[in-house]
Amino acid sequence: MIRFIKIILFVTGISCFCFFSSQAFAKNRVLTDVKVIHASTGSKKIDQNLNKIIPELKSVFKYTSYRLLKDQKLNLRFNEKGRVDLPGQRTLFVIPSNMKGKRIHYQINIQKNKHPVFKTQVLLKNNSSITIGGPQFKNGVLLFNISGSVQ
Repeated sequence: MIRFIKIILFVTGISCFCFFSSQAFAKNRVLTDVKVIHASTGSKKIDQNLNKIIPELKSVFKYTSYRLLKDQKLNLRFNEKGRVDLPGQRTLFVIPSNMKGKRIHYQINIQKNKHPVFKTQVLLKNNSSITIGGPQFKNGVLLFNISGSVQ
């Protein structure tokens, strides 16, 4: 009977350890969503897939047309490089480097033909998004809406 109790306690201890350690490891994941948007003036076309962020876009940018080119979800560890291929032989790299309070610190780099052309850092409130302007593209510009959530 004592052996049975020891086995139950051991299994319970292992189960608790696995549960709590998986919770700790899960917090090292950053779910990142990158929307690549072509913004331009002239026409007044707005992609319906952007309806949730159009008020933010219109309050910051003075474009009249917004078209979603790509919506890529990345599940990254801290300091892991996420890659998003862009039009015009460009590549966007998004790297969540750490947490500062309740904000995710991201490093954002753009390369064209494997040469760096843009580099910045942002602090993004957990479970929110930010839109940053990018390079010119087809009579407009590329915008990047980046949202992040630490899990």
